[in-house]
Amino acid sequence: MLKTMKKSMKAVYFSALIFPGLGQFYLKTYIRGILFSVVAAIGFFIIMEATWSLLMGIANDIEQGKQRLDINSLSLVITESLKVYEDPNIIIAKIVFLASWIISSIDAYMTTKRQAKEQ
Repeated sequence: MLKTMKKSMKAVYFSALIFPGLGQFYLKTYIRGILFSVVAAIGFFIIMEATWSLLMGIANDIEQGKQRLDINSLSLVITESLKVYEDPNIIIAKIVFLASWIISSIDAYMTTKRQAKEQ
């Protein structure tokens, strides 16, 4: 029982604290692991691409002299630029990423319980 509990918690921790799908790889349910990892990676990529574009735009403005390099003006520009995250595609990417994270953690826990009953 203790050995099974430790295994279940390791799988949940891998999926919940490191990256979605890793708990499934630990439990040798590779297809589920690939599915969760790919879905989460796509959502993460979309979010990071938007963030990178936002930061590069601000950096280019600073480089070209369009933006002053002081904390108050940068704070204002960043606050205004965060509207990019209201884009429906970014909102969907955040929901998909979060859902894959939560579902993979729950699935890792449920899979360990199911595997323990089969043994």
